[in-house]
Amino acid sequence: HNVLRTKYFTGLPEMVVNYFQFVAREVREILAALGVRGLADLIGRTEYLAPIAGATAKQRKLNLAPILSTAGLSPADPQFCTTASNAPFDKGELAERMVTDMREAIETRAGGRWRYEIRNFNRAIGARISGLIARHWGNYGMEEAPLVVELSGSAGQSFGVWNAGGLHLYLEGDANDYVGKGMAGGEIVIRPRAAEKYVWHQNVIVGNTCLYGATGGTFFAAGWAGERFAVRNSGATAVVEGVGDHGCEYMTRGVVVILGHVGKNFGAGMSGGLAFAYDEHNALAGRINPQMVSVERLNNEEEVASLKQLVSVHEKLTGSPHARALLESWETAISRFWKVVPHSVTPDAPKQVYTFDTTKMPIAV
Repeated sequence: HNVLRTKYFTGLPEMVVNYFQFVAREVREILAALGVRGLADLIGRTEYLAPIAGATAKQRKLNLAPILSTAGLSPADPQFCTTASNAPFDKGELAERMVTDMREAIETRAGGRWRYEIRNFNRAIGARISGLIARHWGNYGMEEAPLVVELSGSAGQSFGVWNAGGLHLYLEGDANDYVGKGMAGGEIVIRPRAAEKYVWHQNVIVGNTCLYGATGGTFFAAGWAGERFAVRNSGATAVVEGVGDHGCEYMTRGVVVILGHVGKNFGAGMSGGLAFAYDEHNALAGRINPQMVSVERLNNEEEVASLKQLVSVHEKLTGSPHARALLESWETAISRFWKVVPHSVTPDAPKQVYTFDTTKMPIAV
């Protein structure tokens, strides 16, 4: 800042003060000419505005009526924010109801099953439940007595954030960004509504940056995820049916399986974990970040069997037609899978082989 002041402004601070005093005086003069006392009285007063003729034929075609509209407000209606903050609406009712319904089941470690409708303004749903679990039993203390929550609708941002072990969220619908952000355990399963007619594995079902910084748990989505899927994933296991650009960015641990399209720059900064991608059109090699990862075909029978088991779990939990089709023609499908391996693994280190671990695969449905 000192460099900018000395290089581009050679005057004194008093000169700046004097300049803004002149600006303030001119503003007061304009307000007085309009017959209003202050800027607050001018907000929304579109009657003081008038369009001028455009300088060009194209400009003269502009219809400025929507900008000059009062949007149905009367002069008596507030034209700007008049309260310090709005009452919270995004988490309140649904989150409070979930806490009320589940508190005893958490405190007594009884588990149970609940069902709710969810809207896209319901954000961070599951966070308060995970907090209660962690406060009473730690992040993984209710894995033996899970809370099964079935939801229907569109979830707002951060659905299943910090998901604790023992919390199983099943959503029929879709979700916004940051699903499973920081999740520690449990399970998140998302599938389209039964009435949907589109092809599931060709459409987006969750937003960007899902599983950001996750440390554990399992995630299944019958559709595409947005960009930066599993960024900084450090322990979660996930199956999705397509991802946008920058998938598995900065991933350090965990397993990600993609049953379809992979966007560009896959594996940028990926220093650990494994990814598997079904590459029907043989395009993956040109979309990975070659500075960080490489691809190889699967030739270990145990790993192939483990991958098939994980895809089977995905099909069971989501009902995915695409996963079912792959399983029905597995011998052909497996020849189109790539294994994505980080370069950070030293040449003399044992080769990473994925094995299906049932103890880390909670299935409550």
